[in-house]
Amino acid sequence: MSTTERAARALKTVKDEEWRTLAGLERTASGYGTADLGRLSRTAKLPIERVRFAVGELLRKGLAQKKGSGYSLTQQGVELMALKDYVKKDLIFALGPIIAKGKESDVYEAVTEEGTKYALKFYKIGRTSFTKVRRKRLNESADIRSWMTSNYEAAKREYDALRKLRGLSPAFPEVVTHSRNSVLSEQVSGVRLMQRPELVDPRSAFVSVLGAMRLAYVQAGLVNADLSEYNVLTNGESIWLIDWPQAVPASHPNADDLLRHDVEALTTFFRRAYGVDVSAGDAYLFVRGRLPKLE
Repeated sequence: MSTTERAARALKTVKDEEWRTLAGLERTASGYGTADLGRLSRTAKLPIERVRFAVGELLRKGLAQKKGSGYSLTQQGVELMALKDYVKKDLIFALGPIIAKGKESDVYEAVTEEGTKYALKFYKIGRTSFTKVRRKRLNESADIRSWMTSNYEAAKREYDALRKLRGLSPAFPEVVTHSRNSVLSEQVSGVRLMQRPELVDPRSAFVSVLGAMRLAYVQAGLVNADLSEYNVLTNGESIWLIDWPQAVPASHPNADDLLRHDVEALTTFFRRAYGVDVSAGDAYLFVRGRLPKLE
């Protein structure tokens, strides 16, 4: 069972003093990484004996961990707090099955009380690499701060990018909100291009991808900066461009190089996978808005 699934199961078992202690652990994480009972007592505004009991419960439930003389949140604890946010705002009622699993994030189906289905992405940057990094460091508190900062910032960056893209094209999933290391957005039904699904019209699909990239660049001033067949979804006819945490503004000093890289990656893929022969140079000029249409 994943940390997200365990967090969902634990949601109804966490009591008020445990929530306050979790919030205290989160507040201290950015500054100290870990917190001892005294600091937690002051941050949570609870008597130290109540904090001691709450910490024991959080440890038992896998929501906190002991680090030296202090305590810190676990990934499961962070995800529990995000889930509580969504439930409290009546945005989700239940967590569904996992939709996609990657190196840096997992995406779950989330369902509202009315039955509407969303995609709930949890960033888990460092779930493999951080273990190796940690062995090389003496300060585990820095690791905790780095893990939380990396994942919280990735979620915020993706949310901000999708907000800028909102309404420009159906190719950009509609974002709802974000919390901690997670982003809640419209669920789209498609498979990644890297699976080489059958396309109704491969050339038309490629032009649609380039058209969406053009809208992102010209109207929203954004470059995805990591676009490839791995983060384009399709149902065979429609396409969606997903994964925007690394997006940079068109004014970024490296934006031009990053845009060229995105265009070349997709041009190469469509040529090899579907025999679509479009000049990478023309595709680049089209996305930049310098070429009115592709021949």
